Amino acid sequence: MTGAAIEFRSVCKAYGDFQAVRDLDLAIPKREFLVLLGPSGCGKSTILKLLAGIEDPTSGEIFVNGSLVNYLLPRDRNVAMVFQNYALYPHMSVARNIAYPLKSRKGEARNRAMVHEKVLQAANLVEISDQLEKRPEALSGGQRQRVALARALVRDPEVFAMDEPLSNLDAQLRDAMRQHLTALHRRVGKVTIYVTHDQHEAMTMADRIVVLKDGVVQQVGTPREVFNAPTNTFVAGFLGNPKMNIGPGISLGRDSVRIGEFDLKTNCGTGPKGAPLLVGLRPTDARHEGGSNCIQGTVTALEYTGADTVVTLSTSASVDLRFRHTNASSCTEGKTAAFFYAAEHVHVFDQEGRRM
Repeated sequence: MTGAAIEFRSVCKAYGDFQAVRDLDLAIPKREFLVLLGPSGCGKSTILKLLAGIEDPTSGEIFVNGSLVNYLLPRDRNVAMVFQNYALYPHMSVARNIAYPLKSRKGEARNRAMVHEKVLQAANLVEISDQLEKRPEALSGGQRQRVALARALVRDPEVFAMDEPLSNLDAQLRDAMRQHLTALHRRVGKVTIYVTHDQHEAMTMADRIVVLKDGVVQQVGTPREVFNAPTNTFVAGFLGNPKMNIGPGISLGRDSVRIGEFDLKTNCGTGPKGAPLLVGLRPTDARHEGGSNCIQGTVTALEYTGADTVVTLSTSASVDLRFRHTNASSCTEGKTAAFFYAAEHVHVFDQEGRRM
């Protein structure tokens, strides 16, 4: 990618026989907010460590602004890390915690006025300038995370690398900090690489999402692209709440598939008539109505979530299917219900789980 801020070229990382990252080729443009998404052990944090110089790649090359950084020390890469653990010094004030990275820059460390100005600028960006004289023990979890962010900001890095920074916060505070982080990213205008296993964080924050499994990139795209056109059944099942219904079906040729006893039109390829395949239906894409292109069955469970209800149907398909429905009163356990799918929302995968 021309003008990329960061490039990983055929990067691999092995720990003995275990391959943590495999053949990573990824270009990240300037100013992008990129989210690495996947389950525990998929290689997300390892990629951040390779970029920051905490770990060395087994093979491959890493470039920052066109310069090879494989052989640079972490302090020379201009990558600021923000961790799940805030890692603040308890005996230091907030101001001294924020200023700590500048100690490695001897010229700046001697210039107290410059250090004070940079600390104040960073504190203002994360809105904790009124907390500078306090120690970390006097702060809330959200305030401590803001101190960690300010400590990264004060370095004026080329790249912000964030490893699940909101995991220790409660749900309400996470929501507020997500909005704060995305607003901060827009103001600062630097590359941010953000690691999470939380699909909601990824969907609401990212310019692009990289979905990983077992150290291998499964799909790269905008949240809309990854959600609406998952490249395989792993991505399809990982994104969405409830997760996508995926069940065995057969091709009816041209633009139709069958799942159980139900024939559905689709915009996906279907392969030759009679070929076995997998059919994917997102619960959020269903409409509660009868007619053609419908799935019908007996309601076996209703889960009220407030804004809507998750309906579980027992059907002729080999798996129970779940659907989100906004009108809870129109479905009753033990009664029949039908859900319509537009052709664009009927996903088709081959038997190996690849999108058709």
